[in-house]
Amino acid sequence: MFLFPGQGAQRVDMARELYEHEATFRDAVDRCAEFLRSQLEVDVRSVLYPDAGGRPEAEAAINQTLLTQPSIFVVEYALACLWMAWGIKPSALVGHSVGEYVAAVLSGVFTLEEALGLLASRAKLMQGLPSGSMLAVRKGVAEVEALLPAGAAIAAVNSPSLTTVSGPAEVLNSLQSELESRRIACRLLSTSHAFHSAMMDPIVEPFARLAGEIPRRKPNIPWISTLTGTWMDPETPLEP
Repeated sequence: MFLFPGQGAQRVDMARELYEHEATFRDAVDRCAEFLRSQLEVDVRSVLYPDAGGRPEAEAAINQTLLTQPSIFVVEYALACLWMAWGIKPSALVGHSVGEYVAAVLSGVFTLEEALGLLASRAKLMQGLPSGSMLAVRKGVAEVEALLPAGAAIAAVNSPSLTTVSGPAEVLNSLQSELESRRIACRLLSTSHAFHSAMMDPIVEPFARLAGEIPRRKPNIPWISTLTGTWMDPETPLEP
């Protein structure tokens, strides 16, 4: 099974040595980057693999959702292409958030260009929303819910002892201080917005309209939906 993570996994120089030395990986990155350049008016390669002088700017840019999401997609897709070129074929696919778009392409539900176009539109819609933050907390959801301040929301239940919270940055900064005073381990994630929360609601309708314009195809590789927790079919919507 191939597993693809979402935002929070990004960093400058992700798989740089593969880009420099593996033609299959590099070709996949270049194909994605050239298409995205027309959508975003930015070359994601300058963010992923900057020269020394451009590194400070890249460090800031890669944590802005407009470029975070495409950057993660490009590296995950190129890495999957490389593994498959080596003969390592997935028996099933699962992805979280941006990673689900990679799964959609590899399974044949979307073409690469369809997924990149939709992802670029999604990133631009999200970038236009008010900024926010996310906080990973080493406690179960019931314990975290009891401590949530107004404005914060449960974004994800990652395990029985790990919960992610979303909300305005000032609210989560205050929550982090409160949790640390109680000796509860927590960590702010590298995100620019409060994903998986009500702060995303304004983009749901326009994004759903864009997603509805793309034809869906039957998966060629079994793919688990993170929306339903079961196998994906052409009628199941992608997680916004």
